[in-house]
Amino acid sequence: MIELINVSKSFGKIKVLKNINLKIPEERITVVLGPSGTGKTTLLRIIAGLERSHSGKVVINGKDVTTLPPWERGVSMVFQRPGLFPHLSASENIAFPLEALQFPKNEVRRRVEVVAKLVRVEHLLNKFPDELSGGEQQRISLARALVIQPKLLLLDEPLSNLDLRLREDLRVELKRLQRKVGITFIHVTHDQDEALELADFLVILFKGEVVDYGEPVRIYESPRTYEAASVLGHNIIPLSNLGPVGLSPESIVVHKGVTYGIIPEYHVSVKSSEECRDPQCIVNQVLIRRNYGLAILDCGTFKLRAAVNLNSLVKVKESTKVCVDFLKYSLQHTF
Repeated sequence: MIELINVSKSFGKIKVLKNINLKIPEERITVVLGPSGTGKTTLLRIIAGLERSHSGKVVINGKDVTTLPPWERGVSMVFQRPGLFPHLSASENIAFPLEALQFPKNEVRRRVEVVAKLVRVEHLLNKFPDELSGGEQQRISLARALVIQPKLLLLDEPLSNLDLRLREDLRVELKRLQRKVGITFIHVTHDQDEALELADFLVILFKGEVVDYGEPVRIYESPRTYEAASVLGHNIIPLSNLGPVGLSPESIVVHKGVTYGIIPEYHVSVKSSEECRDPQCIVNQVLIRRNYGLAILDCGTFKLRAAVNLNSLVKVKESTKVCVDFLKYSLQHTF
């Protein structure tokens, strides 16, 4: 268990982290999701010992490590950029931390071979970084972090510089790898899809504060705060604009005295003007995703995002009027 107790950090007058209290489960993937500049990387660096918090404690497996240097914490970190030594082969890059710790040569060779097979880079060991693709370099960086057999692996947006297909492939690999080695991963990202796909335990960070945490499905379906819903990109609608729409209690939050309904985009059904009476929403934009369309709707006093089946896009065109139903709830409301 990793526990953060009242952890705060400021840079000058800017408070980057504000009294973070969090218990991170062992042997699972915890993902910290939040927009850029919200303190995700700073939080990782404090856990790793690369930054000192201004207040609070970091506890790993029951031991207060707040004042310990990085090499005494049993922690490894993979950064956004691989940071490989250009003059060393892949094998030498992986071996570097073991050699720095003066491990015997036979043990270094054994561990490099084991971790290379684990990360599936054994065929790349004799190559140099400039001979490797971005994805291959990141795998070597991951192998280098794992070779010291850490208790905890910290991942600072390691997939963000890769192309879409490679990011998706490496997400699958990361999850397979964590299940294989069984150590605790903490992964930070600003990518909602990446967070939901990887996380066993999800933490949402917003302006230096934890605004929700728990099971990913629960958070996505019923975020507890306005801020968490905004990070997830949900529809956030003042209920005074809706009337009695039958929203479940878990889908209602109060923010600065205003009651809002939280509605994921796939809970919204869009009907063309030919299929409904009195259409009141106008389609501003239709965006094509890989397996669905996303309609951006102007409903007068608020706006909506709605997932639309690709086959239905012929009926849902920009500048046309439509009706909307909220599908999730027993009492539907039509515009």
